Amino acid sequence: MGRDRDEFERTIEALRQRLISAGPLQGAPLLINLLAADLGVSQTPVREALAWLAGEGLIGRTRSGYVGAAYDADELAQCYELALLLVLAAHRRTPSGAVILPDRVEAHDVMARIIERGGNRAFQTAFARVWTAVAPLAADEAAICGDALEEGERLAVAQGHGDQAFVRAVRRYYGRRIERSAEILAHGLLRYPRI
Repeated sequence: MGRDRDEFERTIEALRQRLISAGPLQGAPLLINLLAADLGVSQTPVREALAWLAGEGLIGRTRSGYVGAAYDADELAQCYELALLLVLAAHRRTPSGAVILPDRVEAHDVMARIIERGGNRAFQTAFARVWTAVAPLAADEAAICGDALEEGERLAVAQGHGDQAFVRAVRRYYGRRIERSAEILAHGLLRYPRI
């Protein structure tokens, strides 16, 4: 008889959402027994989920257990720079014709559609990992750099003005985040870590 993968899936999704909404935990311990009790599951799916999330880079693993990811401003800036390079490379690979965007779309979704449309699975995997790494700071990024929907609308408008306008808009979008990565991180560190 097979194991209950649904319990694992529910646990990993619940933990992923908590970690993303908690902001930067900066190495805070993630206690398996407390997480299991809080989620109403045994410790086994929590252990499995934490191991999976450590593989994704959303948390870390030490000799004594699992800890929240630790961020520094330079690494955060490098994540944004990698996202910029991936989006630009995928955009170059995009078949002719603009990527169709809905009326209201967040900036990340614009970038994800460009990456998907580029058709390179390695780009897609790398972009997903970068997004996972910066996702806990999304609220802080919005507070410092602007609302995700407004940013998405700017990118969509730029796309309507052609490739060069879109490339400039993408460079501005990520450039602001690269330049302000220390402010984004500082804003995140002011929030109380809650998981």
